[in-house]
Amino acid sequence: MKSPLVLAGLVLVISTIARNSTAHHSTVVNFDSNREVTISGVLTEIRWLNPHSRFRVDVRNPEGRVEEWLVEMGAANTLKRAGFPTERFAVGDPVTITGAAGRRDRAVLLREVTLSNGTHLTPDMRPRAPGRDVSGE
Repeated sequence: MKSPLVLAGLVLVISTIARNSTAHHSTVVNFDSNREVTISGVLTEIRWLNPHSRFRVDVRNPEGRVEEWLVEMGAANTLKRAGFPTERFAVGDPVTITGAAGRRDRAVLLREVTLSNGTHLTPDMRPRAPGRDVSGE
């Protein structure tokens, strides 16, 4: 009687660990940082969420058909702390997005967004600390 109970407990523990280990994904798994893509289109969804915020953008392909793209970025809390101006975005706004190409079709990891007025924004809006020149060492 003990053996089936132990086996059932073991299966439960393993399945829980496996489910939790795939619950949060790495950007390396889903995006290719060596391939950059730029898309232009209209915002159709804006979601400021944790752990990943996202846009959905309707983009007209070369054949003239509209395709929906998923644009992922950091957590809403991280974006807010970095000074990313979430209030500057509204559904219907035209945008140009540049970022790491998704490993699946029509996905991109945001590096820069350009608004219709030409303003360029990046997810990390904090000023960078000046670095120390080590080239002569």
